[in-house]
Amino acid sequence: MRISSLYMFQRQISNLANSNANFNDIAARLAQGQSLLKPSDDPAGASQAVIYQNSLAKLEQYETARQYAQDTLGQQDNVLNSISSLLSKNLSEKIVAGGNGTYSDEDRMALATELEGIRDNLMNLANSRNSNGRYIFAGYNTGSEPFAKDGTYLGGKTPIVQLVADSTAMQVSHTGDDVFMSGTPDDLFAALDSAIEALKVPVTEDADREALQLTLDRANVSIKKNIDNLGKVQARVGTNLQQLDMLGSSADKHKIDVESSLQETLGADLDTFTTLSIQSKMVEFALNSSYMVFQSMQQMSIFNMLR
Repeated sequence: MRISSLYMFQRQISNLANSNANFNDIAARLAQGQSLLKPSDDPAGASQAVIYQNSLAKLEQYETARQYAQDTLGQQDNVLNSISSLLSKNLSEKIVAGGNGTYSDEDRMALATELEGIRDNLMNLANSRNSNGRYIFAGYNTGSEPFAKDGTYLGGKTPIVQLVADSTAMQVSHTGDDVFMSGTPDDLFAALDSAIEALKVPVTEDADREALQLTLDRANVSIKKNIDNLGKVQARVGTNLQQLDMLGSSADKHKIDVESSLQETLGADLDTFTTLSIQSKMVEFALNSSYMVFQSMQQMSIFNMLR
């Protein structure tokens, strides 16, 4: 009887310890908000969780890359719109009018001054910087001014390309020589310079007027080609911005799916949390019951005799 009673006493202590361990274990999982706390809990699940976490990290990297691309392309789009406003049909009409026989030397000089103002504005736009102080149209040479004052392009020849999704590389910048057709027969700054200089020369005879008209016509052709080229650049920028929006929407949906799978694998989803909450109540009840039984056994005289 004495040995049997001691066994019951030790058995109850063991039950109490187990109940307490179970309670602490579930409490720890509830505190962490997930059921999987260490790889040994579920080796296969832990391995799958690492895969999901790596996938999320890659998605976040691409998200950062797309944000950079959107900012870069958006700033380019604003500058290109400003350039487009200067390279308007009105500019071509003004240059054509410069060869009009009714214009005096003073009128042509005034037009030359106006064109110089337009050229200066275009040069400022060509050397635009982004919010980080980097030159927009310099290719990868973003730390150096891409255009010299005489219109010579000094920037990089390679546009910036960004990896914005799996197997999706996107051109997120345009070099200045691409935008302003620098170094070609239709170089915008060269065309404006030739028109400006021609307008400053006094016209005294028909040969002077013919030379002026020829220069202005050539400049006007180049400006129109630049307008067409600018439209193509703007179209590419707009297309890339639309693609970024679509990639972002697709990535957001995929991210939600991966996060949901990760939560289920870690046991951090609502269903698992609900199950843990129920188990916590049950274990707490079992623990309290064990304490009550143990306290009752301690009060029995037979156990008092054993101590």
